[in-house]
Amino acid sequence: MATRTVDRTPGRPAGGVVRFTQEAWQELAKVTWPTRETVIRFTVLVLIISAVIAGYIFVVDNIFTATITRGILGSPEATPVP
Repeated sequence: MATRTVDRTPGRPAGGVVRFTQEAWQELAKVTWPTRETVIRFTVLVLIISAVIAGYIFVVDNIFTATITRGILGSPEATPVP
């Protein structure tokens, strides 16, 4: 009597994609999700902080450019390349 062998890749658990999806959904059900109000509040906070940091970088970059252009190179303003 011949026995049937299951051809699996070594180290790979049984179940495949279906089992993975089921387990992933089970884990996601355990997550404590934030409320809509919390998500909106943190989104606004991130946008404000990003704008402040962008403004800071803009100001520091312009001060650096003016210092290099006027102080070191000695030209009154940066001249565009034709």
